[in-house]
Amino acid sequence: MSPEKTPEKATKRTSREAILDAAEALVREQGVNRMTLDAVAARAGLSKGGLLYNFPSKDSLLRGMIERFAARFNEPGEGSAAGRMIDIRLEALAEKAQHRQAGHGMLAAIAEKPELLDPMRVAQASLWRTIKETDAAPDRSLIAWLAAEGLGFLEMFDISPLNDEERARIAAAIRAMAEG
Repeated sequence: MSPEKTPEKATKRTSREAILDAAEALVREQGVNRMTLDAVAARAGLSKGGLLYNFPSKDSLLRGMIERFAARFNEPGEGSAAGRMIDIRLEALAEKAQHRQAGHGMLAAIAEKPELLDPMRVAQASLWRTIKETDAAPDRSLIAWLAAEGLGFLEMFDISPLNDEERARIAAAIRAMAEG
């Protein structure tokens, strides 16, 4: 790779990340149905042409958002694969209102185009394979993973009966279960 191309690649990655950050912020604040390409470009500080270079359609932008979220499950980190996934899910719950708004927006998008969830399907299957191959007690980790996902959905739909103290206690128990 020539030195001249390195800054271009870095700029492209930075632009792509800025676009995804802007899109995620707009979805949290306004919902996916109000997220327009013009609004995302303005929020990211780019021209619409710059946005379209990276994401030629709203669907490709939504897919990019889901792919980036899904990629977090396979990032290296401390603890088991299940523990990292659970931490990601429980961190999102800490910002309940933003999590709820983003979740509703993504549900609306995938209701119209279920194939947008393909990156999540791949990431979830990969995570489960990793848990089965590396965890001494994969069934225990699966139960913890499912508990974290269930808690996440209860919170997203604002139907959880847990208060903040109970939620924190249950989250700690889920983390402990995942780590054995």
